[in-house]
Amino acid sequence: MRFSAIAISVLLWVSIAFSQADRAVITGTVTDPDGGVVSGAPIQLTDVVTGAVYKTETSRTGTFTVASLPRGTYEFFIPTIGFTFRPYSKKELIVQPGQTLRADARLEWSANLGTVGDDTFLTIRNRYGGLEGPAPRMSDGKPDFSGMWNGSEDPNPEKPAAVAWAVKIQQQHVQTDFKDAPSGFCLPGEVFPSSPLLYKFVQTPTLLIQLAEDPPNFRQVFLNGNHPKDPDPTWKGHSIGKWEGDTLVVDSIGFNDKSWLTDGLPHTEKLHVIERYRRPDLAHLVIDVTIEDPDTLTKPWNLHMNWQLAPGEELIEYICSENNLYKPLSVEK
Repeated sequence: MRFSAIAISVLLWVSIAFSQADRAVITGTVTDPDGGVVSGAPIQLTDVVTGAVYKTETSRTGTFTVASLPRGTYEFFIPTIGFTFRPYSKKELIVQPGQTLRADARLEWSANLGTVGDDTFLTIRNRYGGLEGPAPRMSDGKPDFSGMWNGSEDPNPEKPAAVAWAVKIQQQHVQTDFKDAPSGFCLPGEVFPSSPLLYKFVQTPTLLIQLAEDPPNFRQVFLNGNHPKDPDPTWKGHSIGKWEGDTLVVDSIGFNDKSWLTDGLPHTEKLHVIERYRRPDLAHLVIDVTIEDPDTLTKPWNLHMNWQLAPGEELIEYICSENNLYKPLSVEK
């Protein structure tokens, strides 16, 4: 019996050894355009044949390692990080059994050109990365979404299937460097919460209030109401919510046609947005969004976001004054 146990142990050890030898490792460092390390950057490796996805994050020193990868060809991808960094992609990473492949990434600045103070997303994300615990609940047993949240975009956004007229307008906005963006004129910059900004949620049994440092700075979701028969079109529309188990389903209509959906893509007043909010634990908020507009999209457009709790943060006053231009002071002689 003892000999059999030893033989089995040896066979298992040999099996594991061969299994590990048949695997590969991809490691590297992520830096910014100035050569500084980027900690907390999400790393995604996708097997181009099987579609299997392997994820990790960079350490405090900007390094990452993804081990136990099967032989294959991978795409190395880093999604958009806040407002600061553009997404990064490198294809055709071929790994062989037992190989350790080096894959460093140097990110590029986004529109804010890396200006200090313009983007706190990654700093806040790293600051509260270790929070754990169960999701809090209201007195009626429903999940409580109240708290300060570090918002984010969909890291792997689906491309909207837009009709020809909408694509043409979007291309015009791209060609003019988005000079007509509503946010550039102190107008609302998003249809629903979906940016790398801080958001504060305040929940009662009948109302969810979403606050942000972006005009009009608030949004109301009525948890015990219905849509008006003829809503007055507004930037944020009219939102009602209902519970499906622990998921809050927010239904919004009544939008005007002045805002953009994404990257200059317009929409009509037929816009219909459905958001599904889940809080699986203390520190995370999962949001799935379906966007419909029969005059703009040929099929529903789906987005998926995962926000993080930021309990030590607070909103600051944000004032945007249209045409608040710099004028040099006159000098008396």
